[in-house]
Amino acid sequence: MCELLGLCFNLPVRPDISFRGFRHRGENNPDGWGIAFFPDESAQIIKEEISAKQSKLSKFLLDYLEIEAPIFIGHVRRASTGGISRKNTHPFNRELNGTEYVFAHNGKLNHENLELGRFKPIGETDSETAFCYLLHRIENAPTDILKSMNKNKYFDWLAERLEEINKYGSLNCIFSDGKYLLCYHDKDGYNGLCFVQRRSPYGKVKLVDEDWEVNLAEEKSPDQEGYIVATKRLTKAEHWEDFEPGELVVFAEGKIAYSNKRDINV
Repeated sequence: MCELLGLCFNLPVRPDISFRGFRHRGENNPDGWGIAFFPDESAQIIKEEISAKQSKLSKFLLDYLEIEAPIFIGHVRRASTGGISRKNTHPFNRELNGTEYVFAHNGKLNHENLELGRFKPIGETDSETAFCYLLHRIENAPTDILKSMNKNKYFDWLAERLEEINKYGSLNCIFSDGKYLLCYHDKDGYNGLCFVQRRSPYGKVKLVDEDWEVNLAEEKSPDQEGYIVATKRLTKAEHWEDFEPGELVVFAEGKIAYSNKRDINV
C-alpha cells in the first residue's frame, strides 16, 4: 500500500530528516516515489517510477542543501491502478486560476463515474482522476464559497467534496496550493494518517525505519515550527497524533488552521 508524507512550517525548511526515514518505506512500496515542494508560488516536483529506497536521486536529495520550502508533499507507490510509469507516479500537479495545485493519494477508488470537466488525467490512476474531479468541483464552486472571507466556510465545503470522493472507495490524500497543506483521512480509517508538531525547545529524535538519531536543536532554528504528516509514525518517542476517520486537517504557516473533527485554537 502507498504511503504519504506532508510538511508544513512557518519558515522554509529542508526535508532531509523526515525524508530520510520516509524513503525507506519504498522497500514495501517499490513502484515509484515522488516529492513536491513550493519554493515560491510554483511547485517543483521530483519523481521516478522506481523504489525510493533504491533510487540514487532520492539519496542525493538528503544532502542537497538547495531544497528548502515551507510545504512539502511526498509519496511512495505500490501500484494498484495503472501501470508502473512516471505518468502514474505521485504527486500530480495542475494549474487552476493561476494557482498550482499538487496532490498525492493513498487508497483505491472506483472512479469511472467521477465528473472531471476540463481536467483530464494524463495517466491511468484512480488517484489522478480523483484529483481532476476535485479541481473540477473547486473551479465550479459557488461564488459565495470561493469569495468568502471566512476560510472555514471554504474548508467545510472542501471536506464535503472529499467525503463525496470517499464514497467511491478508500481515500487518504494530501494536497496543497502552496499556501495551505490539506490532509484528509479515510472515513473508515483505512491505512492510517498521523501528525506530529515540531517546535522549540527541540530535542533528540530517533527514526523508526533506520538506526539513526539526530539532535534537532543542532538542526533547527528556535523560531522554526510546524507539522509533519505521515501514513505511519516516522520517529520514536515523539507525540504523534492520529487523524480521526473522515477528518480534514488544514495546516498553514506551521499551524493547524482548520479541522472538521476537532476543536483548535488559531
